[in-house]
Amino acid sequence: MIRVLLACWCWLLGAAASAQTPSIELDEVLASSLRHFPQILAALERTEAQAGKVLASEGAFDLQLENTTYTRALGYYDGKIVDSKLVKPLPDFNAKVYGGYRISDGEFPVYEDELFTNGGGEFKIGAVFSLLRDRDIDERRFALRDNTLALTQTELEARLTQIKVQHQATQAYLSWLAAGKALEIYRGLLVLAETRQDGLEQRVADGDLARVYLNENRQYILKRSSKVAEAERLLANHANRLALYLRDETGAPRPPQIAELPGAWPDLGRIDATALEATIAATKADRPEVGLVAADVERERNRLALGNNALKTRVDLNLEASRDIGGGSFTRDETDAIVRLEVTVPLERRTGLGKVAEARANLSRLELERQFLNEQIEVEVRNIANDISAAERFLDLAGQEVEQAEILERAERERFEDGASDFFVVNLREEAAADARVRHIEAQLGFQQALTNFYAATVQLDRFLIVDY
Repeated sequence: MIRVLLACWCWLLGAAASAQTPSIELDEVLASSLRHFPQILAALERTEAQAGKVLASEGAFDLQLENTTYTRALGYYDGKIVDSKLVKPLPDFNAKVYGGYRISDGEFPVYEDELFTNGGGEFKIGAVFSLLRDRDIDERRFALRDNTLALTQTELEARLTQIKVQHQATQAYLSWLAAGKALEIYRGLLVLAETRQDGLEQRVADGDLARVYLNENRQYILKRSSKVAEAERLLANHANRLALYLRDETGAPRPPQIAELPGAWPDLGRIDATALEATIAATKADRPEVGLVAADVERERNRLALGNNALKTRVDLNLEASRDIGGGSFTRDETDAIVRLEVTVPLERRTGLGKVAEARANLSRLELERQFLNEQIEVEVRNIANDISAAERFLDLAGQEVEQAEILERAERERFEDGASDFFVVNLREEAAADARVRHIEAQLGFQQALTNFYAATVQLDRFLIVDY
């Protein structure tokens, strides 16, 4: 009787502690891992680093101040020139516009007459355009486009990391919850044997029962105690795994306590089997892996364009207007308008041909990879949908098995109390019912894990508290 009272007292204390300690819900774990998990934070830092590369590439089009000083330090002539110019590269036509001011002083030889300016100096504006080679793409624009596409890829990789981590966090939470529920069943089974031991001892003392039943029940207590110990070990392991995702405000792992186990499974919803084809089509468009391959294709197309660009003749047009002010030669009094046309013909084009051949081969490879990736995604989603359907059936069957096992357990216990059943059979019925409950927990875990797999495979971000951008 004392052992029964102690067991009931411990149960009441545990229930009171559970009532005071708030349970850990799935959303709490997901929010914590999204905010603190190192892999997610590292992926975001890689995105920031790539954004810095994009900014550096944009710097190729920054406004520049160019200044040149020319001085004849020795010799008969003592001419000096200061030439300052603002140059602004433009992203179209490999163009650049410029404007500047130049002023000279001293004497120059006649063959350097173009260096002279009037007393007030010379103002100049102009623009340069590429008409063939570098018109549509050049190294600067290629670098900017390539780094921008690389930024898109790092963002997609960060999204992949988020989905992977949140998926793992959900699985860890479900496994921890299932382990806690299994421990509860095994502890209840042990309490039955311990409670029965007190009753058996009283009956043996009264002479109503042989002492051998006490030894047999002690054997059941030891057997069930071993199951409790194993269940406690599994729960502790799952708690340690969950601590990787459940973190405190400093970002340190926080192992969950037994008192924080929730009483019910999280509601993960259901999938609509009739909308599977539409879901597969949407998944092929939404999966980050597909976006990564698409970005790779675009990067190779830019490399192909750069290779074709290297095969073209360079034709650069320079339009310039200048005017001197102040006193000086009348030959410099008027506005000068100058048109320059520079032509460069590549005679050997191995660099461009090699780049073109490489890019075309890579494009063919990427198209094959994209085809296979889409096929893989379709098979993956269909298989997970099959897993969910099977898991639902297993869950229903496991529930029916629990019902039947509990009916037999109650009936056998009543027969034993009436003296119509064997002590050995009662214990078998109790353990069979407990095993059926554990199998039902495993079936529930399998079903919820299959649902989680489906949500991850079909990029249902809201299921993992991930905000789309």
